[in-house]
Parts: sequence; C-alpha cells; structure tokens
Amino acid sequence: MWLSRYAFSGCGNLEGQVSFETSNRVFIIMYTNDPPQGFLTGLWYILGGQRKFVVLSVLSGLLFSATSLVPPLLVRRLILWITDGGGSTSGLLAMTAVLGIVYVLRGVGRYFYGQFSHVAAYGVTTSLMARVYRHLQQLSHSFYNRQRTGALIVRSINDIETLEDFVAHGVPELVMATVIPIAMWCVLFWIHPLLALLVVLPLPIGGYVIYRFTRQIRGIWRQVRAGISELVAQVQDSFSGITEIKSFGREKSQADQVAQSAADYRDRICAATRISLLPSSIVEFSGGLGVIVAVWVGGSLALSESLNVADLFVFIAYLVYIYQPFLKLADISDTLHRAGASQERIFELLAVQPDISSPPDAVKPQISRWDVAFHDVSFGYQSEEVVLSDIDFEIGAGEMVALVGATGAGKTTVSRLIPRFYDPQDGRISVGGHDLRSLDLEFLRANVASVMQDVFLFHGTVRQNIAFGRPEATVDEIVQAAQAANAHEFIVELPDGYNTVIGERGVRLSGGQKQRISIARALLKDAPILILDEATSSVDTETEWQIQQALNRLTRNRTTLVIAHRLSTIRHADKIVVLGDGRIIETGAHDELMARGGRYAKMVETQSVARSWELSRQPELQPVGD
Repeated sequence: MWLSRYAFSGCGNLEGQVSFETSNRVFIIMYTNDPPQGFLTGLWYILGGQRKFVVLSVLSGLLFSATSLVPPLLVRRLILWITDGGGSTSGLLAMTAVLGIVYVLRGVGRYFYGQFSHVAAYGVTTSLMARVYRHLQQLSHSFYNRQRTGALIVRSINDIETLEDFVAHGVPELVMATVIPIAMWCVLFWIHPLLALLVVLPLPIGGYVIYRFTRQIRGIWRQVRAGISELVAQVQDSFSGITEIKSFGREKSQADQVAQSAADYRDRICAATRISLLPSSIVEFSGGLGVIVAVWVGGSLALSESLNVADLFVFIAYLVYIYQPFLKLADISDTLHRAGASQERIFELLAVQPDISSPPDAVKPQISRWDVAFHDVSFGYQSEEVVLSDIDFEIGAGEMVALVGATGAGKTTVSRLIPRFYDPQDGRISVGGHDLRSLDLEFLRANVASVMQDVFLFHGTVRQNIAFGRPEATVDEIVQAAQAANAHEFIVELPDGYNTVIGERGVRLSGGQKQRISIARALLKDAPILILDEATSSVDTETEWQIQQALNRLTRNRTTLVIAHRLSTIRHADKIVVLGDGRIIETGAHDELMARGGRYAKMVETQSVARSWELSRQPELQPVGD
C-alpha cells in the first residue's frame, strides 16, 4: 500500500481560471492502491470547487426524474374515475393543469441537470489538466529519460477527458439510479406489498451477475488506456523522426508498425467492449422478467378482482422507470470503468515525486561574485554506473572555462549539473559560495543561460522565441539582442520580420539561423552564468565566424562554461579542462597545455591535420568551369 497527497484547486467558471496557491478551495487527496475505494474517494476530492455544481446537477436530475412519479399516478386516478365514477370536468381540468406543471418542471430539471453537470465536468477538466501539467514541469530530467512523450500526452489530456465524460454523465446517473427506483418501489409497496416484492426480485440477481463481470472490467480498460498510450507515442515518434524515416526509405515499415499497434488497440478495446456491454443486456433481461411477473401475477390478481386495473397500470408503468435508471447506468458502465482506469493512471503520474526540488529552507542570496566550483563531484545516471568521478575545478567570476574531451567523456553531463537538472551522488557544487542544493531552484535557473548544440525553438514567431526567457522585454531590447547575436540581418529579410512564424522546432530556419536566435535569447536573458554546449559545431565556416562573433559578445563579463568541439574556438579561454572517461586528465591555459605535450596537445594536432586535409581537398570540390 502506498499513500500520496495531491493539492487540487477547483475552477469556478467556464473560462478555466485556476489558482493553486491562493484559492481557499485547496484540498488534499488521499489515495490508496485499492481501486474500488480509491476511485470514489479520489473522484470526490477531484471535484473540489465543482462539488456545488455537481450537487445542483444531481438535484436538477432528481427533479427531472421525480416528475416521472406523477403522470402514472394521475392516469391511475383517471382510470379509477372512469371505472368507478366520481370524476368531474373540474377535476379533469385540475389534473390536466397539474400534468402541465409537471412537464414544465421536467423540462426545467433536464436543462439545469445538463447545464450544471457540464459546468462541473469542464471545470474539473481545466483544473486537473493545469495541475497535471504543473506537476510534469516539476519532475526531473531522469523521469523524462524513462518516458515517451506520446504516452505522457495521453495521460495529461485523453485520460482527463475520460474523467470529464464521467463527471458530466456518470455521477448524476449514479445518484438517480439509487434514489428514484427506491421512491417508486415504495409507491408500489404501498399499492400492493406482495406484488412489489415479486416484480423487483430479478433486480438483485441481475445486480450480482453485473458485479461479478465488472470486477474484470477495470483491469481490461486499464490495458486499453495503456494501448492507446503506446499507439500515440509511436505516432508521435514517427512524426518527430519523419526526416529520418524518409531518408532511409522506411515509410512502409513504420506504417506497418503503426498499423499493428492500431490493430492491437482495436483488439483490446473490442475485448473490453464485449464485457462492458454485458451489464446493460443483463439489466434489460432483468427488467423484462419484472414486467413478465407484473403481467402474469398482476393480471391474475386483476382477473380475480384482488387488484384493480388502475393499480396494475401503475405497476407496469413504474417498472419501466424503475429499471430505466439501472439500464442507463449499465449503458455507461464502460464510461465508469474507463474513468476508473484513467483516474488510476493520472494518480500514478501525480504520485511521482521530483528527484530535484527546492529545499524547504531554500535561499535566494545576494551574490556579488558568480563563481562556480565543483568539489570532488561523482555522478552516474544509474546508481550502478559512473559517468563522472572526482571532478574538482573552479570557474572564477567572469572567467571562461572550456571542457574538452572525446565523445562520451562526460562534458555535457558536467554542464547539466550546474542548473541542477541532476544532482551528483558524491561531492558538491557551489555558486557564489552557496551549495546548489541550498538555493531556490527557480532562483538558480533564472541566473543560468544555455546555448546548446541542438537548439530547440518553439512554434511561434521569431520575437516570441527570442523573448522566451524575458517575455516582458520591449521590442527595442529584442532587436538589440538580435543585433548582438548577428541575427538581425536575416530576421528582417524573413517574410514578416520578427513576426515570422518559424514552425515547430524552427523548421523554417537553417541551423546557423536557429543557433543565432538561441544566442539572442541568452543575451536577452542576461544571466550571470552561461553554458555553451558545442554551439558552433556542424555549421559552415562563414556561419561559424558569425556565431563566434556573437558568442564573444555574449560571454563578456559572464561566468562561462564552454563545451568545445572545435578547439580553435577556445584558445583564449582562461582555463581548459580536459576530460577522459569521466575524470579530469589535465588542466591549464592553451599555451601551458600545448607546452606539456599531453592529451590536449595531441587533440589540437589531430584537428589541425584534419583541417589541413579538408582545406587541401576544397579546390577539387569546386564545380568545373565555375
């Protein structure tokens, strides 16, 4: 058994405004891994600020359903008047007026039942989506390393939409399926106790059979939700890797894989549907047995004059209404179990705790010197592996330190430890003399800017992407940052300039253009600590020069860690740290390391030879007759 706590806040309007810290409707969910108890408890707390709308929906539904009690009783009175006499025109007029009022109330009840239930459902959906997204943002990089994006999308959107359907329709039906049949059965018991007992005998039998079936349904629908997660994740992966798929001519094989996953999902949902449809069929049959009993026994009593025709009519009419709520409930049993499976999956997601978080006593100190120091740091992504071992070096305030080494030496891992994407297993890292673990996480990351080799740009305008770290920046500040990043000239030549939509991941820009926008974004953020992860790799010589000029402006007066691919770009670094197999091999300035003739000197020599060979080959690559 495990116990998790979640803070939810209700949404009180259709616009979906959500407040988690200041709302007076914050509450705690206590959830266990016992599905039956957990579902009802969890559902109650998920409703949060929407409970009043659910209550109003249930009351409106009860009003709508309660009006079903009256017409058969009025018809019973009419039949008695006709058969026994005693009726009058004024009495008929009064009966007609009452019937009119009943149907007005019935219409009002139906309208507000639908209105309040959907307000509650949409409010729950909005607040829960926001809560799940906020929670996902707080989770550590290690969590995302184990997950597929498509599966997370299904949990944070599709599973929540399944709950919305249940809140809108399932919750009121659950209440009405209990209250209204009991009220009607009480009326029948008042009319003829023995016959009332006989006509409802099939109901508990059908209920028991349904219970035996529905115990299996929750697990089956959970498998269905897992199947759609896998399918969506596979489709999302295919869209993300469409260039590679086309380059290797793998369209057919990928389409076959998606088709197979879709077929597996179809088989799972068909299997779930086969069982989910059984309850409604059983209730339909049970209701038919009740009508048969009413016709046979009630008809026999009427023939023997032990029961009048008017009372027999009420019995048969009420039986339809008594079994109707159960039939509706059986019809939505698949929705009920889908919601149960989805709720479990959502709660499992919310139960994941971030590996990296701000301590309870986190500080936001006034730091005058933004130096970064690694003190005997060791780290591995998995507990049994060692990626970094005994890393010990310092980046002085305003200095540039370069990390070099072969692929897999641990350079990028070092850079990920500074903004606390991961924490080391041993040793510590300090900024301005403060242990990173003691700092407020938001404060720390606000003071670290990164320019990565693989630039990520959002689907939006150039202006929005540059201002991502400082949304409040003015147009002039954005333009100045772009100019300093050598990006202004190509931006103004775009169709809509700074308002040009660049597409998902910036697909409408070249690699060098994306890199310069990333530099402009870092310039605008103006953080005192800067991380450059091979920011000039994989670009042509002219673009590299433009990027390097922009980087020279960016690194000025900043504490900078550079992960270098081309060693020529870090000759003027204050310090160069050479990594090998997760350890520091040597440290020093460029000239000092070259004089030693160690690993760094050999790397520079190798790159110089490769560069000379590349330049010697260039004349042969020029087009003939150019």
